[in-house]
Amino acid sequence: MKQIVFILLMAFNSNVFAAKKAGISIPDKVTIDGKELQLNGIGVRRATFLRIKVYVGGLYLEKKTQKVEEILSSSYPKYIPMHFMRDVDKEDLQEAWLEGLKAAVKEADRKEIMKSFNEFNSNMADIKKGQSILITLKKDGVQMSFAGKKTFIKNQKLSRAILSIWFINAKDEQLRDEFMGKS
Repeated sequence: MKQIVFILLMAFNSNVFAAKKAGISIPDKVTIDGKELQLNGIGVRRATFLRIKVYVGGLYLEKKTQKVEEILSSSYPKYIPMHFMRDVDKEDLQEAWLEGLKAAVKEADRKEIMKSFNEFNSNMADIKKGQSILITLKKDGVQMSFAGKKTFIKNQKLSRAILSIWFINAKDEQLRDEFMGKS
């Protein structure tokens, strides 16, 4: 009887507590800076008119919501893992981040964060299929883990600006909706 209960618990844990998209699984919950965050949504970033799958990402918040303003103004930390499904070169990554920033953040507001954003973007490198970029948005800045290197850019406004890339004038509206838990 104990074995059956154990097997059922293991099956329950391995299947229910992970979200899966395009063959990539991510946990339903993570702990960041001592706070338990829950998966708000998981989605696939598609690029170009061909809708090429680039990465599977997730958005973790303290409290689930489907409202953009609640996502942008909710308490920190917030966590976004990006698991790449294809190789992407450094220049394409940097260009995508900059295009997203220009679309999401007004020019006057961008001026205040450009030095910090350029520092963030300078940490991009060629990424290979199977690698990840892990972004933790904190009240006082952005932590990025990539290719075994952790970087923290201190700038309170940078956190909201980076998060806005997925939600304000989003380049991939389907991914925005998936991060919001709408699909």
